[in-house]
Amino acid sequence: MTRLARFVAPLCMAVFSCLPALAAKGAALPSHFGDRLEAALSCRGEWSTDYWQTYLRRHLGKPLRTWGGADWFDAQNADLAGVLAKEVFTNPPQSGTLIVGALIAQPVEAVRSRLEERLGMRFQPLPGPYPRYLSATGSVLVGLANKQTKWYCARWDLGNRP
Repeated sequence: MTRLARFVAPLCMAVFSCLPALAAKGAALPSHFGDRLEAALSCRGEWSTDYWQTYLRRHLGKPLRTWGGADWFDAQNADLAGVLAKEVFTNPPQSGTLIVGALIAQPVEAVRSRLEERLGMRFQPLPGPYPRYLSATGSVLVGLANKQTKWYCARWDLGNRP
């Protein structure tokens, strides 16, 4: 092996071994990312835990944390119907819940207004100690004390479905 080859070979190995991590973390989100996530958050599509775990890991990398019964990912400011997602979350495989959600760094009223305008859905207020809204399809908006919003769709596995 020539001197140059002995130098270049380890360098190439190091670079190529990092490519999957760089692709997940630094690559632009695919053009379908917002559309697919909007459909799930609006409870307007079929989805599964395995699908979202695989999809989010492929496009966003490893979760930032596991908290509150969900894996949280850096959403890279994904545009979801005109609002930018700070983080997205989904349940881990062992959970009895099917949930896909997004954390948006805007107050709930601004998010509600934008989603109603862009997606044509209507959110009705729910009673309770903090602002919550529910759409006819089961999509939920929750206003947080720090002026952020959680937008999610949740379904529970009652053991009566395959």
